[in-house]
Amino acid sequence: MRIGWIGPMPSVHGGVASMATQQLLGLTRAGAEVEAFVSSPAELPRALHGLPGLVVHAQATRWHYDHWYSATDLTAHMTGATARALRLRGVGASVLERHRSQPFDVIHQFSMPELFALHGRRGRLPPVVVHPEVHAAGELRWHHRERALALRGESTTRHLAVRSMLTARSVLQRADLSHADLVIAPSSRFAQLLGQDCGVADERIRVVPNPIDVAQFHPADEPPRDGPRRLLFVSRIAVRKGVDAIVELSHRIDDLAGQVVIEVLGDRSMWSDYRHLLADLNPATAICVGQLPNDELRGRLQRATALLQPSRYEPFALTVAEALACGTPVITTDEVGATEDVDPSVGVRVAAGDVAALERALRGLLVALADPATETRLRRLARAEAERLFATDVVGRRLVGALEDVASA
Repeated sequence: MRIGWIGPMPSVHGGVASMATQQLLGLTRAGAEVEAFVSSPAELPRALHGLPGLVVHAQATRWHYDHWYSATDLTAHMTGATARALRLRGVGASVLERHRSQPFDVIHQFSMPELFALHGRRGRLPPVVVHPEVHAAGELRWHHRERALALRGESTTRHLAVRSMLTARSVLQRADLSHADLVIAPSSRFAQLLGQDCGVADERIRVVPNPIDVAQFHPADEPPRDGPRRLLFVSRIAVRKGVDAIVELSHRIDDLAGQVVIEVLGDRSMWSDYRHLLADLNPATAICVGQLPNDELRGRLQRATALLQPSRYEPFALTVAEALACGTPVITTDEVGATEDVDPSVGVRVAAGDVAALERALRGLLVALADPATETRLRRLARAEAERLFATDVVGRRLVGALEDVASA
């Protein structure tokens, strides 16, 4: 089948851009012919160079950081979103031109729920599949509920400006998702939220998890057993990520000082900054590391005892899948999409917001891992679960199946 793919510039440096790389690899390996329309002329990852079945069309951007319109995080977020919307109109014209020349069977838009590229062109195109990773309504819900936490570190004016932006995007996304022929969600929980918040009917949603590079993220030859047990919290230090839960947990495990340490890895988002909460971490059991390059993050995932992800809203959580691929068990909330189908012995799930349950799960896992044979078995199981659920070729076949279904409907 021929797919017109619209999405972010593929990369190997983590996040949605790295998922784009794995998605394009998976689609082409599953036999699809893909023309990718991206909005940056940056260098393609080596894995995509000369890839059979893939053609990439890149459009340059005139928007840049450190200009008057992007001088602050908030203005950069807002003007950057506007610039992307305008640029995607040009992408849409290119998609239609290529479809007229050599028809696509389906248009697949990855990451962004809004149909900026396709407005006014839907009637002249094949079925359109939208594949969002988050939705503004979910962010807005927690931006409202965590108002007191946010206002400890930002002005009311900024808070209200972000609220207005999320509200506007929520309205737009609900309207645009109603025009999609199919919506792909990376988890069942996110599919539920899309139905609840955006009115997407069950029959128009398919669940396909996100792919990861299981060759890049792999277990260490021998996990270290010297020194304190290292627990990772890898996340944006921002709204709905459970930063406050990690702070509370660091005090609850004060009796384990010297035996365990929580390493907080990550930086603020462009429009939400919860780093002020980290000042309350218990220094005896937790440290702030900050943002790390992807290679160093992989090394920490390999050496960690467990990854903690106490999010209150998390459609997937790429680092959870990457940790499992490194052979590292994870403890998450029941809002984290990546652990929905993972064996519960290596993908422990607790109720979102229940820090006492998070503590019990952690202590239970530490007891289990005290036995070297059990630790070896669980690390092997974690790796096997990542290969079963998130390997590029596995996800690619599932995604092609969903696209074929809508193309033939």
